[in-house]
Amino acid sequence: MPKHIELIYWVLILTILISEALIEGKTIQKSVNKAIIKTIKVDNNEIVDCYDIYKQPSLNHPLLRNHTIQMRPSSYQNEMKSNNVGTLQLTQTWHKYGSCTEGTIPIRRKGKAYNPATLRKNHQPKFSPYKTLNISEPKDIWEGHEYAVIELSGNFLGAQAKINLWKPIVETPSEMSVSQIWVSAGEEEAKNTIEAGWIVSQKVYGDDKTRFFIYWTTDGYKSTGCYNLLCDGFVHTSSDISLGCSFSEVSTLHGVQKDAHFNIHRDQTTGHWWVQIQGNPVGYYPNILFTQLSRTAKFVQFGGEILNTKSKGRYTSTQMGSGHFPSEGGLKTSSYFNWVQVIDEDNKIRDAKDAGPIVTNPNCYDLKITKDRYDTNGYGFYYGGPGYNDKCQ
Repeated sequence: MPKHIELIYWVLILTILISEALIEGKTIQKSVNKAIIKTIKVDNNEIVDCYDIYKQPSLNHPLLRNHTIQMRPSSYQNEMKSNNVGTLQLTQTWHKYGSCTEGTIPIRRKGKAYNPATLRKNHQPKFSPYKTLNISEPKDIWEGHEYAVIELSGNFLGAQAKINLWKPIVETPSEMSVSQIWVSAGEEEAKNTIEAGWIVSQKVYGDDKTRFFIYWTTDGYKSTGCYNLLCDGFVHTSSDISLGCSFSEVSTLHGVQKDAHFNIHRDQTTGHWWVQIQGNPVGYYPNILFTQLSRTAKFVQFGGEILNTKSKGRYTSTQMGSGHFPSEGGLKTSSYFNWVQVIDEDNKIRDAKDAGPIVTNPNCYDLKITKDRYDTNGYGFYYGGPGYNDKCQ
């Protein structure tokens, strides 16, 4: 083979190898390549990598270098009724394109626009209600965040609820709409929180899809914590559920309703905080990560949140939940939380009946506790709204 042809041949091979290692402008390190067992290409250039569970990135966290993975929770709360599990069948869109085998975990690959500092500054300031959302405090303390939630204080080992899934309109890429559960302890810069639910955020994910997310912080959203697996910390154990990936089905106005059951609870043997969806353990936050949450949560919240940047010089039209008020018709119109429960310090499940509703701007988003469907849907509430309207300027 002539030398110039041979040179061209090797250049082509090198180009192919480099191209395969580049996704959305980011090079995968050799050590990461060794951990990836399989790659699944999803629609819209989204990629899910199946990692060897024992080589997952979170184990690089300084506090987890010698961590032994807990594969399953040591116990389950068995007081849930069988109909508590949500109506979702195909949990996430990526399942249509492939699957990860046992012993591997699916991780959504970071996009080229990923910037942890920017995301933290603009989208992770105070997801959890600041100082328990004391509505007598000045509104600027919430920094543009609006809430329609219920809250309990005490000593808790977890929380769970069935959350209605929707695809709300988010007005600008800098805003977001979230429906979730918070468990937290501590105040201000000492705040620890673990959160789970669904989110629509173009800034984080690059599109307007409804996605499963988790989040954590140990210093009041200042420098620790992140969404999903965008930083080290959460130990992923499920081969079926990928954090940050979209749900395959959402509810339709006046039509079929879709919901999913979310659970955050502290394992009584290890102290780790497990996250479950549809009764399936996804993984856990090791207890060693936390200070205030090392034993119990002091506050639990359930409900919706939006970020209002007023980018158009008026109140945002970003929707919360379905985008409709509870007063507009309830089921199939407004979004709901059903089977809203907490796990108390004795590890017993109880309904969140002593929760107090907190609505920061009822002209824009509201909440109504339901009392007429308890036998079939447990303790719950409707919530949400359209944002900008005649009364919400």
